Amino acid sequence: MGSKSDNLMLLLGSLTDTPEERDLIAGTLKAMEVKYALNQKMAREPGLAKIIEQLAGRIFRAYGAFAMLKDKRILDIASGSNTSKAPSFVYVNTPFGEHRIPIPSTDGYTAQFEPWFCRILLELGADPVGIDRGNLDGETFEHYNIDLGLPGGLDFLPDHSFDAVQDSRLFGSPEFTAQFPNQEDRLKVAAEIWRQEQRLLRSTGVVILTRQTL
Repeated sequence: MGSKSDNLMLLLGSLTDTPEERDLIAGTLKAMEVKYALNQKMAREPGLAKIIEQLAGRIFRAYGAFAMLKDKRILDIASGSNTSKAPSFVYVNTPFGEHRIPIPSTDGYTAQFEPWFCRILLELGADPVGIDRGNLDGETFEHYNIDLGLPGGLDFLPDHSFDAVQDSRLFGSPEFTAQFPNQEDRLKVAAEIWRQEQRLLRSTGVVILTRQTL
């Protein structure tokens, strides 16, 4: 696959001690290389490898094994898109430490904000659903273009229909803070998102990660 994916495979493989889990990780990275040119994008934006570490680590912490993702319906609120713009830097907290990742150009597109979480889930056998205002055309997971700042924006999704949710990128995204520069307004949106998450989760569901502190 290339040295960057090989290194990433070894690192993520260290999360588990079973060959089956390592095979799942390897298969996921290989599929993302074929479908999304992962190696090329990591070479262009080195911070992307840390993003993949972070997202895979969240999944593993939530379920304890990648195989547990099979057929799980998981909602990713503010999933990222193929038209997401870059902030000047992002923080990522991975199982291997926290990293501050600078983004060289803030004028346009960055691969770091593509919908990698949903892509990883899909390759692990889950049933991800991505919500974002950006362009998700061509993605093979279920997705919707929704303004998450609108009250009731997620009302179309049925009650108790998800095994897990995450919203980790919404409240720190440059698009969100630009749309809601006033903290009071951001807190109102956060309360609405939290209400929706509680409504949408099944009784056995989990919150993989949420960013409710603004």
